[in-house]
Amino acid sequence: MQCTQLLVLDLNLYSINKDIMRVLTLIIILFSFLQLSAQKSANKNIVIGESFTLHSKILNENREVFISLPPNYDRNIHTYPIILVLDAEYLFEITHSIAKIKASRNEMPESIIVGISNNTGKRYDMALQLSNKEGQKFFGNNGGKAKEYLQFFKEELFPFLENNYRINAHRSIIGMSPTFGPVLEAFWDQPNLFEGYIVLAAELSQFTYSGETVATKLLNSIQDKQHPRASIYVGKASIDLTRRPAEEAESYIEINQLLATQSNTNIRYKIEVLENEDHYGMSISGIKKGLETIYPKEAWNIPYRDFWNADAPANALKAFYDKLSQQYGFEILPVEDAFYASQNLLGSIRRMRRQGRTKEMTDFIKLAAAYYPNSEEIKKLLVDHNIKN
Repeated sequence: MQCTQLLVLDLNLYSINKDIMRVLTLIIILFSFLQLSAQKSANKNIVIGESFTLHSKILNENREVFISLPPNYDRNIHTYPIILVLDAEYLFEITHSIAKIKASRNEMPESIIVGISNNTGKRYDMALQLSNKEGQKFFGNNGGKAKEYLQFFKEELFPFLENNYRINAHRSIIGMSPTFGPVLEAFWDQPNLFEGYIVLAAELSQFTYSGETVATKLLNSIQDKQHPRASIYVGKASIDLTRRPAEEAESYIEINQLLATQSNTNIRYKIEVLENEDHYGMSISGIKKGLETIYPKEAWNIPYRDFWNADAPANALKAFYDKLSQQYGFEILPVEDAFYASQNLLGSIRRMRRQGRTKEMTDFIKLAAAYYPNSEEIKKLLVDHNIKN
């Protein structure tokens, strides 16, 4: 009898322990879920821009537009040039990253990157209607709407950007393969729309609707003394040339030889074949070289060490940037600060402070405050050093 009672008691204890284990298991699962949810909520997205939809009456469709603003755009007050990127779903991030690094290293101004994606699936609409010498169409029956896209840019996209963002009149455009159509069409037909042109994977030996080759129309436009000031980069991957007729490679050689005999100070150009690059892979080096054509190193060699050694360093820096701004037609500001770099305003202030050059440091702080009046770090410097601006 006693054994039976003990057995029943043990079974009851087992049942209770089993229920407790279920509860504990549920608590552990719930705690793990809450912990994972809290960890996920603490994660931050890395955002380089945003997209919006713009309805175009000219194109009779909605177009997706990407936009990336420079660092501290919301608290700065000056305007920015724009870089319009076609094939944005492929080239937008690349352009953003290259421009960000180059601007932080004083190689170009901070810029607003605007991308036009191919959300309509009509990428080839932008293509020029090209054919070879036998009359075979390069892009098939596609293309022929480059002028419509330029009208869309001019009458709808640019007014929208002007009303919603602090952009200035300096505009550059990037197109690749079929989407270089609007780039070249603007360069030789509507040259007041852009100041900078980057043409990737160009086809120079193909014939245009006018009966001239792309190379001939490009040559005539670059040599045109009436053409507004501009910079144009044209690049081609060497691997592409292995799949093209011999006249394509010859076109790149001939156009450079012809341009060498007749220069035009209004146009800065670079037309080249990129060795060991393929069709789309060349976009990285092509965009970099294109931006260096628009913002050449000889103009953007910012001599900070000369500024630092000058009798009035801040005045020397300001004079340089005033001249650079005059050259490009919009206000270009020195970089406020940059990743592990001293060749900027705050880096110069730190340098003057380490060297005990109080007056020079004060002048730099005043100049920095004039350029970036809403910067909290610069405001703090004014207070810390009792500087009235």
